[in-house]
Amino acid sequence: MKNMPYEIKKKLKQYANIQKKAKYIQRELEEMIESYGVPIENLIACADRTWDSDEPQTEALAFLNNGECDDVDGTINQIEEVFLWFVNKKTE
Repeated sequence: MKNMPYEIKKKLKQYANIQKKAKYIQRELEEMIESYGVPIENLIACADRTWDSDEPQTEALAFLNNGECDDVDGTINQIEEVFLWFVNKKTE
């Protein structure tokens, strides 16, 4: 075989296009969430960050970004819980 089958190349291009669109939506979501004063780090639970003990965190957005969530509604609920904590803390 001298070349990879065309079907595989076609599927790779399709996948690349989907990934590009997903990355764009991911950036939009992050900007929207951060505009409410919610740190993205608390939604992806970066292991290298020192956490303030009273700040909630979740890995839900990271799971969503990586296509690892089986329960979309449950994942959104986890994100919402952290989101609301920060938004409501600002208004206190």
